[in-house]
Amino acid sequence: MMNQEFPLELDHVVLFSSGDAPEARRLEEIGLQGFGGVTRHGDLGSASTSFFFANLVYLELLWIHDEEAARRNFEPLTMNTIPRMRWRESGASPINLMLRRRQPGGNDPPPFPVHQLQFGSTSVGFNGEVAAEPCYGVVPEEMSFRGFRANIQDLPHSLGVRHLTGVAVTITAKSLSPIAQLLMENEIATFEFGAEPLATLTFDNGVQGRSVDVRPTLPLVLKY
Repeated sequence: MMNQEFPLELDHVVLFSSGDAPEARRLEEIGLQGFGGVTRHGDLGSASTSFFFANLVYLELLWIHDEEAARRNFEPLTMNTIPRMRWRESGASPINLMLRRRQPGGNDPPPFPVHQLQFGSTSVGFNGEVAAEPCYGVVPEEMSFRGFRANIQDLPHSLGVRHLTGVAVTITAKSLSPIAQLLMENEIATFEFGAEPLATLTFDNGVQGRSVDVRPTLPLVLKY
């Protein structure tokens, strides 16, 4: 059972993509409606494009456009960003699980250790030390989907999905880290062991009984 006192919930799932995310076109062909445009992350060397869902959770495709800047900003935080970007060669997980506080006004420290990345006047906590697992992050309220929801237009998905209701992550590690165990115990995500990284996203509790395998374009399976 989910611990209702657990302070975090899922905000968004990140997948590393190629530069400018040509993979987004494949998702749109399947029937997911992208928000469009590109968000550049200041001088961090990264950028992204996103797909938003009705229950205030979203999927973000992230790429590195300035590797030198990314190394300078991310690597001191032990996020393994460059191996994750080159996941097909390195074997690192190209997945980030980004969390927000369950209560909008909550400011308790995360229940696992994080390194703080300054982002303008605020900061995001990251722990990506285990390269074979996702990088885990905690965003402040103003950077969560809930926090900027008013700026996002509702876009219906022709695939017929509305709510992202489940996240399963396949990892190449031999055992789960304490963070992965904590997130699984509190039903943030489930973890499975396998030969290659994979994110399996379930929408609307799988009511349609269908699935789409997006590989090899992305390490992604959609169930709906």
